[in-house]
Amino acid sequence: MRNVTALAAVLLVLLALPRGAIAIPGGVADVDGHPNVGLLGFDVDAEGPTPPFVLCTGSVLSDRAFLTAAHCITAVPGVQWTVTLEGGDEAHPVATPGTYPDDFPFAVTVPVHRAIDAVVHPDFGSGLSRANDLAVLLFPEGTFDVAPVELPAVGLLDRLAATGQLRGAQLTLVGYGTDARLEPPQYDFLGYRRTGTAPVAALTTWQLRFHHTLTATGAAGACYGDSGSPQFLEDSNLAVSLLSHGLTTCRGVARGQRLDTPAARSFLGRFVPD
Repeated sequence: MRNVTALAAVLLVLLALPRGAIAIPGGVADVDGHPNVGLLGFDVDAEGPTPPFVLCTGSVLSDRAFLTAAHCITAVPGVQWTVTLEGGDEAHPVATPGTYPDDFPFAVTVPVHRAIDAVVHPDFGSGLSRANDLAVLLFPEGTFDVAPVELPAVGLLDRLAATGQLRGAQLTLVGYGTDARLEPPQYDFLGYRRTGTAPVAALTTWQLRFHHTLTATGAAGACYGDSGSPQFLEDSNLAVSLLSHGLTTCRGVARGQRLDTPAARSFLGRFVPD
């Protein structure tokens, strides 16, 4: 009974999340393209009979550190966090496909790594501000055996913007979230990692904003379940931001938490070298 009660409480919290908690709409199966991007799940009874359920996306920082959005972690207290780096594809999903929210929660169906700690940025601004929307999950040493994402130097995006190099730049998006349909409005969870590209829209003090675009345009976007997913600069391994929030319809302009701010690099420097 305790597990049922805990799961019900978690679902109430998740369904009340702002609809920017956000597959990569318009994207394609990533397969092994980004093995350092993983699916974040939550487990209400640790290694009990209830499986982990899908929540967000994140990326590998080291053999024991995994980066995601702080709002994912603070939204669901008292659970065990899990990660899988399996990409999957249409024939072999890593979680049960379905429609959000009708079929939610989506169970993770592949083996997972279980976190031993979760550290939220001490200056995370909850609510609409979401400043410093960063959290790091810690695992036993040697858990991840893939090359980690690269992190930007402090102020990199400001320097690129000052020289005009951000104008027209493309971001590579990678995530496990839902695919948004407009007619009728529906959010399909496909259960595997996808990737696509989207253009930079604007740069603010702590956000890198990019366009959520409709599938018909040939570009990708981000949606429910993509929170915490990295935005790589062009076709590189350099993660310059992570998805913080977007719009209810999963189109328009999405907001990524910059990873090159002094506050971000100071926090991340606790887990990886500068």
